[in-house]
This record gives sequence, C-alpha cells and structure tokens, in this order.
Amino acid sequence: MIISFLSLKGGVGKTTLANNLAAYLKKEYNYKVLIIDTNGIYSSNLIFLNNEKLFGNKVYQGIKVLPYFHLKIIDNLDFSINDLNYLKRYYDVIIFDVLPNINYILSVEKISDINFLVINPDFYSLYVNKKLYDLLDKNKVKIVLNKYDKSIEIDFVEDVFKKEVYTVIPIIKDFINYQFQYQPIVFYNEKSKALKYIDELAYCITGNKRKRSIFDIFDIIFR
Repeated sequence: MIISFLSLKGGVGKTTLANNLAAYLKKEYNYKVLIIDTNGIYSSNLIFLNNEKLFGNKVYQGIKVLPYFHLKIIDNLDFSINDLNYLKRYYDVIIFDVLPNINYILSVEKISDINFLVINPDFYSLYVNKKLYDLLDKNKVKIVLNKYDKSIEIDFVEDVFKKEVYTVIPIIKDFINYQFQYQPIVFYNEKSKALKYIDELAYCITGNKRKRSIFDIFDIIFR
C-alpha cells in the first residue's frame, strides 16, 4: 500500500504525522514501512542520517535502516513504477512525505492508495489546499485538520471542501517535542494522547483500532 501526506502549505505537520504513523505501524503491527521523503536537502529527517550521504541514484538505493522505519530522502522524482513495485515486494506500506510543490504532489497522488491532505485552521492553508483538492482524486483523499485550535469551526472547513474531515488533531505537546527525543512518540511514550490520533490514521491501513478507555471516548465526544 502507498500512502501520501500532501499539502501546498509548508509547516502543517506532514513530516511529524508521517514519521509517527510509520513508527506506530512498526511498533503495533510489525509492519515493514518505508518513508520516502521528497524534501531533499530541506528535510527535517536529515537528523536521522548523521551526516551520511544516502540520497542514492535510485529510489531503492541509499535507504537508511532505523529502528522505527526505513527512510529514503530524495531530491527529485526520477523513479519509475517498476522501482516502486520492486520496493512493494518487501515493504507492507510505503509512505510519501511530499514537498509542497504542485508537480511533486500531482505525480505522487496518482500512484497512492490514500492521500492524507493535511491542513491547518488558518485561511491561507484552507485557500491553497482547496485549490489543490480540486485537482486530486477525491475518492482517495482523507482530510486531516492538524494543529486544531478551534479558531475555525470544523463545519466551516467541511463546507469549504464539500467533504467530511477525516480526523481532527489538536495541538499536542508530544507532537512538538518528539523531534527533541530523536525518536517517534510510540517508542518512548506509549501512553501519549497523540497516539490516539495516529491510531485514527493507521485505521485506514490496518482496519483495526486500539481499544480505548471510557476517558478517551469522552474526550473524543467533547473535544
């Protein structure tokens, strides 16, 4: 399965969600997961490479093996379907973390099974991503409203896109702090509230949800 995290606005939290979803699938389901990060030299995932030059000439070359997931950083989309099919023989899930570039996005979304369109509750994010949404295969899009602070009503967002928001993720400290831990949240804090929302993303892939306590259910109802 190929999953993509898309947005035409930078800083919406694509990389954070992609990394933590990949690690969650590894830890909870023992999935083999590869992240293909198209942000190149601007990727925040470079911290995992320890100054190693692992870009490689092919998408299947120079893959960094981490305890949480496998990572490939690329600075172009010079790969073929055959290259991806080669990788799909080994990996259960391939996650694309896509640069906010319209050409990159349109190229990757065509080969993806699920496209998580990540937006923030600000009007610029809504505007540019609505323009993007109109170009995508809407049947494959899941809208993720990230860093939600209640400044915009969810109904308003759904009215803009004419589509139900798949999940609403509030501002959670663990999503901010995890980079300072140099490891995804599930590997150092299995009780983090953030994992409830990562589990909602994982449901699209696994078809399973973690059992929640009564307190979690109340939190979802009244958030």
